[in-house]
Amino acid sequence: MDRKQLERWLAEEESGQDPAADAAFAQLFTAMPRLEATPAFVEQAVTAAWRWRARRRRLVAMAWAAAAVLVAAGVLAAYLASPTVAPMFIKTLAFFSGRAVPWFVAYATVAMHWWLTLVHVGGVIVSALVTPARAAALVGVELFGLLAFFALQRIAGAGRLGDAQV
Repeated sequence: MDRKQLERWLAEEESGQDPAADAAFAQLFTAMPRLEATPAFVEQAVTAAWRWRARRRRLVAMAWAAAAVLVAAGVLAAYLASPTVAPMFIKTLAFFSGRAVPWFVAYATVAMHWWLTLVHVGGVIVSALVTPARAAALVGVELFGLLAFFALQRIAGAGRLGDAQV
């Protein structure tokens, strides 16, 4: 590589002349000496890749074997311990469910009574407030609001405010 070519390329880059800088870079790049890998380097790289692949395969195989051993040990332990552990587990579950389920039922019953009371109170209030005249007024107000919204959309969609036709 020639130092003058490098300096010429850098000067063209700094001056902002892109075509000249590209030509100088191409000339600099073609002047670079070609380096070829030696046979010893290629052999070392290939050997390292094969060793890494073999190591990875061994690790994967050992991981699968360890997982299989752990699963088998867990199944064996559960099978052997089930006569002593299962009755304790069932008794504990029965004890807590026997104490908790009635409380859950009682709380759900109280909550349902409160909910039904609120529904009844709401129904009484609605039946007292919503008379036919009030319902008609409410529907009229809603229709007026919809018409106003439609008119605003037409006005907003026009190019100029004077172009709107409602």
